[in-house]
Amino acid sequence: MPQLLASESTSFTLDNMGRFLCNTLQEAVDSAAQTVGGRQRGFDVIIIGGGTFGAVMAEHLFITDATRSRRILVLEAGPFVVPEHVQNMPFMGGAPDLRVPWVNHPALNYLGLIFAVGGRSLTWGGWSPEMLDEEMAAWPPAVKTALRPPPPAEGYFAQSSRQIGVKETNDFIYGPLHIALRKQLHAGLNTPGNETGFTFAQLLEHPAVRYPDPGEPPLTAALLRDWLGLPSTDTTPEAVLHELFKLEAPLAVQSTTLPGFFPTNKFSAIPGLISAARLANKEADGVGPVADARKRLMIVPNCHVQELITETQADNWVRVTGARIWQNGASRDILLAPPRNGRQGAAVIALGTVETTRVALTTFQQSLAGRAVQRMGENLIAHLRTNLTIRVPRAAIAANLPATLIPSLQASALLIKGKAPNNRTYHFQITASGLGKLGSDSEAELFKKIPDLELLEAMRRANDATVVITIRGIGEMTTRNPDSFIDLSTQDSDFGRPKAVVHLGNAKASPQQFPGSAQTNTDRATWDAMDAVADKIALIFAGNEPFEILLANPDGAIPVPSGTRAQRLAILSAFKNRRDDLGTTHHDAGTMRMGDNIADAVTNDFGRIHDTTNCYIASPALFPSLGSPNPMLTGVALGRRTGDLLNGGVLFSPDPVISPQDETGFRPLFDGTAATFKNWTLAGPGGGGMLHLNGEMVSYGDGALRLFYYSQEAFGDFTLRLQFCIFDATNHNSGVFVRFPRPTLGLTAALQNRVSQQPSPEPSFDASNPAWKPVIAGFEVQIDDNARGDSGKDFYGIKPEPDGLFKNRTGAIYKIQAGDRVWHLNFNEPAVQNYTPGPALVPATTWFEYEIVVQGNDYVVFLTNIETGERKQTTIFHNTDANRGLSPGFIGIQAYAGSTVAWRHVRIKTA
Repeated sequence: MPQLLASESTSFTLDNMGRFLCNTLQEAVDSAAQTVGGRQRGFDVIIIGGGTFGAVMAEHLFITDATRSRRILVLEAGPFVVPEHVQNMPFMGGAPDLRVPWVNHPALNYLGLIFAVGGRSLTWGGWSPEMLDEEMAAWPPAVKTALRPPPPAEGYFAQSSRQIGVKETNDFIYGPLHIALRKQLHAGLNTPGNETGFTFAQLLEHPAVRYPDPGEPPLTAALLRDWLGLPSTDTTPEAVLHELFKLEAPLAVQSTTLPGFFPTNKFSAIPGLISAARLANKEADGVGPVADARKRLMIVPNCHVQELITETQADNWVRVTGARIWQNGASRDILLAPPRNGRQGAAVIALGTVETTRVALTTFQQSLAGRAVQRMGENLIAHLRTNLTIRVPRAAIAANLPATLIPSLQASALLIKGKAPNNRTYHFQITASGLGKLGSDSEAELFKKIPDLELLEAMRRANDATVVITIRGIGEMTTRNPDSFIDLSTQDSDFGRPKAVVHLGNAKASPQQFPGSAQTNTDRATWDAMDAVADKIALIFAGNEPFEILLANPDGAIPVPSGTRAQRLAILSAFKNRRDDLGTTHHDAGTMRMGDNIADAVTNDFGRIHDTTNCYIASPALFPSLGSPNPMLTGVALGRRTGDLLNGGVLFSPDPVISPQDETGFRPLFDGTAATFKNWTLAGPGGGGMLHLNGEMVSYGDGALRLFYYSQEAFGDFTLRLQFCIFDATNHNSGVFVRFPRPTLGLTAALQNRVSQQPSPEPSFDASNPAWKPVIAGFEVQIDDNARGDSGKDFYGIKPEPDGLFKNRTGAIYKIQAGDRVWHLNFNEPAVQNYTPGPALVPATTWFEYEIVVQGNDYVVFLTNIETGERKQTTIFHNTDANRGLSPGFIGIQAYAGSTVAWRHVRIKTA
């Protein structure tokens, strides 16, 4: 039988998307050597790992960089594989392979991670319960407050719940089957003998209840009934409605669709990263090293980071200066941008817990010896996992299920929180499927609907007379277990560095097989308690009906006949082949634990490794304890918090802006942020443009004349202030246009006639380029200390203009007669503007400010050297041309071929 063609390795991926998403390492290195806007374009953040948390961190840093002040480099060991969660894709299966690049203890079957851009978020189940306060008892108080502050404030749990879609109600999972199972489960949990260790009152409300969005209607019993899929005639008390809603599975699905159908947007970190990469490519506006240098985000796949490059400072703290990368059999270094203005770049290790620990140990084993490094790798924790799958007859839930047949495949997802007698927590992820008559598309539909792909085969065993239910228990492992740690191998290596060696207290093994520590025995007790409650939940769903325990064998089942509760529990308890191996949850955490006590933790509460200035961790390796929830939600929340710290107080920010004049009455047109930059529009053909960079607008390119204008408003009388900086003493042609009509509109008939005359008032005029229209219809305050003459014939149609004429010099109204001598005609033009040269422009180091005052037909220009304070009035001009400078008009900045000029602090005061 023909086999599906296997995936093939290329530089990026098998298709075009990887080429446009990713860059090569050489491209990243080449871009960092370029200069844009007077600054070398080194990387301000290097993120090690483009998986779940590296992608989330990169996207957050990119989106929240309001002043476009930094560059981000993501280094990923694997390729780009798929652009979405695999369950959103149009095929069933095809998940990226797992890799285990470390050495397991012989007693373990510790599975690896997905080495690909997007990482584990490409396949994860989406279950996202929040950690309880008691599960974070050992966490730094500041972190707990930031994650879940007292009401009404909202913290990072609320933000991350919205980001990954947990806040939304699960419309896709609704239907008669789900409603019936939820009702039956609620009644059963309120029956004596079925206690889980928590009462409903002790459980958190669903995120949809706790995190209302602005403008949402107030929470009422009617709204809860709607969310629960209950009819408006339902009389369930509001308090019970809240309890029912606490059983809803908090799944990371970002929108809703028709009941019974899974939407095609199960959360993964990679779509957000792709969106950021698309924006970065759009801003770069080209290809090649110069364009790549304008790119704020670069993703390099297929490269392994051997270690970070560090230097030990005079105070014995360690600063990361770059990363050493293994690619194609050789090492290569890429450096962070050097510190400036009291700020510095940062390295973020965002790999899985095992590989994060390996990189940290390899990097800091000498420089942090006797300090944080001695605790790196301790406190390895994961989860205890059990799967109990049962098949119950429809009759078991008939009392709660409508008599009509389920019209199509339906799925249910419910969550229960529990606590063992030893106070370790656990929870149950309950997944169920039921069918009408089997159809040809049921398997494909089920592939999309179920939260956990590994349950697909079990869920397929439902039929129109039965319901399949998997009760998956996830239990908390005990912290600080001496049996559980990570260190470096002395024998095995990979990409030129020692592999990590993983040790994990094997609570699945018997005490005789693995005696273990007290903590390992505590985990055994937790597992036993969790399994006992799972058996009781199975009976809640089965009622008094006979049912089956489904085995891994596709045809295997253990019958559980009718009988007493004790008899049925005994059969369930005897079923021992339900526990997964340790390490199969991919929820490992803890080895880089954060804490306020430097002597007892590896990092501070923001994930910065103690005694380093700029090395951060962004992964569950930070967690001092894990509780029972999947670490995704908490890891995203911590990543956002650390990203906000980096943006606000660590990474580079724009240079301080000095305002030499009184600012009363002025409002910003561009204040350095994206919010005001987006109000400007580029006009004219391609080849150059205006880049938002470091809180500045920076012109670039070598194409035709382009215009960057404030497109939101036209102005009558005004005082305009804006600052600029040039970078080349011989080429800095630019200017400020004022009082021109919207460039997308045509010229008036009078102006069209004028530009068609010979000789033309502007020989270079290009009627097809809208950026030229302000030259004819408005006025330009020129920037060019060389006062380059027009290369075409002058106004008199005789010879090119000489350089140095006042009417073409910085501070003049461009091309308006300024008393210059017409050298080839041996007379002076009559002065229309009264021009005096202002302070000489200084390239690269000095900012200058224009103040342009327009009142009626009178124009006055002042030029100030911000550094020295020298201020001069450069021109006074009275317009007598009835066809130009009409009020109101627009304001714009010239972007000219090959001339780089930066602009900032654009503000206006209107009359």
